[in-house]
Amino acid sequence: MNLLREPLLHFVVGGVMLFAGYAWLDREQTDASGLEPVRIGEGELRWLKETWANQWLRAPSSQELQELVADLVSEELLAREAREMGLDRNDTVVRRRLAQKLKFIVEDTSRLVEPKEAELRQFYEANAARFQEGARVSFTQIFFNPALRNDASSDAKAALVELKSTRDTDLAAMLGDRLLLDAEVRDADEQAVAGMFGPDFARAVFALKPGMWSEPVKSGYGFHLVSIANSSAGRQAPFEEVRDEVLQEWRLEKEKGANRDYIARLREKYGVVLDDSVKELLGADRVADTAAAP
Repeated sequence: MNLLREPLLHFVVGGVMLFAGYAWLDREQTDASGLEPVRIGEGELRWLKETWANQWLRAPSSQELQELVADLVSEELLAREAREMGLDRNDTVVRRRLAQKLKFIVEDTSRLVEPKEAELRQFYEANAARFQEGARVSFTQIFFNPALRNDASSDAKAALVELKSTRDTDLAAMLGDRLLLDAEVRDADEQAVAGMFGPDFARAVFALKPGMWSEPVKSGYGFHLVSIANSSAGRQAPFEEVRDEVLQEWRLEKEKGANRDYIARLREKYGVVLDDSVKELLGADRVADTAAAP
C-alpha cells in the first residue's frame, strides 16, 4: 500500500496517461483530416547532406543543415498543397518530369541484369553491321577557287597535265588556291571527308585508286585535284575488339525493350481513346497504331 503513495509512481502514471491521450488525439486529428504529416527522417537528412557536400565539397554546418531541413519541409508542404489544389493537373512540365522519372526507373531496372558471354556474342552476330569499321583514306588535294578564276575546272585540268609531265614533288604545293581546310587529309572515313568537303566529293574520293592525281573533283568549295596516298577497305571488327561497344548496344536495346513493354502494359491498364477530331487529323491508317501500339 505504501507503493501507491509514492510521488514518483504518480508522476510516471500521469505521464503515461498524458502521452496516451496525446497520441489518441493526434491519431483522431490525422484520421479526421485524412492527411499524413510531413515526415523528415534519416534518409532525407542523409540526402540533404550528400547533395550539399557534392555541390560545396564540404559538409554543411549545423545552421546550414537546419536551413536545408526547413527548406525541404517548406517545399514538401507547398508541393502537397499544390497537388491538393490540382495545380499539377494539365501541367506540361510536371507531366514530362513525372514521365521522365518513371522512364528512368524502368530503364534502371533493366540495367540490373547483366548478359552472359554467350548472349552477348549472339547479339554481336545478329547485329554484325553495327560493328563494322568503314573504309578509310589518306589523300592530298589541290584547290581551285571558282571565285578567283574565270574557269576553275579548266585551270584544274591544265594543272593536272603539268603534274603528269614532271617529277617535281614540290610542284603540287605551288599550284592551286588557298583553302581553310588542310591540303593533306589523313586516315579519314567517308563521313569525315563528307563533313569537310561534302558527300559527293567523299564518294568520288573513295572511288579513286592510290598513286596518281585524279581528274578535277567538285566539292562545295570548287574543284580539286586529288592524289590518294593510301586507303583501307572496311572490315568486320572482331568481337574481342568491340566487346565494350557490344555491351553498351545490348544495354540500350534492353532499355528500349523494357520501356516499350512497360508502355504496352500501361496502355492495356488505362486504355487510350482518341477523339473523332484527332482521328480525322491523323488519318485512318495511323489511328490504330497511335491508340494501340507501344
